[in-house]
Amino acid sequence: MPRMNGIQFLKELRGDPRLSDSVVFVLTTSDHDEDKESAYEHNVAGYLLKSGIGNDFMTAIRMLDSYMDSIQFPAK
Repeated sequence: MPRMNGIQFLKELRGDPRLSDSVVFVLTTSDHDEDKESAYEHNVAGYLLKSGIGNDFMTAIRMLDSYMDSIQFPAK
């Protein structure tokens, strides 16, 4: 991202009352434990490595689609 990194984005997102409860998956190149810890501290639903997805991007998309079809949110 040109203006901020992913952790900065998560801080902004979680700081906005309209977006703070958004479901977020991180798709990144960083395999650093401190980046993973920081992402999960900002309540991400998952941390996916681009290298782990490789050429099978559609499998990851199907997994995310299945996740969204399977989970239940409370009524607002």
